[in-house]
Amino acid sequence: MLNILRQIIRWSFIWLCFVLIICLAGALIGVVTHLLFGLIFIDTPDYGHQAAFGFSNGLRYGGVWAGGLAIVFCVICARKEYLQAQVKS
Repeated sequence: MLNILRQIIRWSFIWLCFVLIICLAGALIGVVTHLLFGLIFIDTPDYGHQAAFGFSNGLRYGGVWAGGLAIVFCVICARKEYLQAQVKS
């Protein structure tokens, strides 16, 4: 029973880490793309506003995908661990 609880806590933590990494990547990509598009399409862009708007959009869209994608990454990691344990036995 304790082993099952330990695995639940471990995979919940790994899932949360994947979610945070995906949200951070979305926010960074949003900032970079909004700044680049601001430089290309706006004559005198307000860089602070563009960066904040890009962070908001990137975090929002990253957050939409983060939960499901993190589950997929956890399943991939669990399958890899399972296959490595099967080879050892």
